[in-house]
Amino acid sequence: MIHGNQTASVPDAYTRYLANVYRKTYDLFATPVVIEYRTDANPYQRAPGKRPQPAQPRRHKMSRRRR
Repeated sequence: MIHGNQTASVPDAYTRYLANVYRKTYDLFATPVVIEYRTDANPYQRAPGKRPQPAQPRRHKMSRRRR
């Protein structure tokens, strides 16, 4: 299982390549290797139509007046 952001655009040839690499690396002769891609929702993406919250105003430190 492979997690990523743009897994829909991964070519089939690359998926076959990954399956063959895993098969060779782990000595999985005649074992079916299934590569599955998963994409999660972006937690930083705003919902459509929702405006960002305004920032809190900064509090200025009280400074002593000099005479």
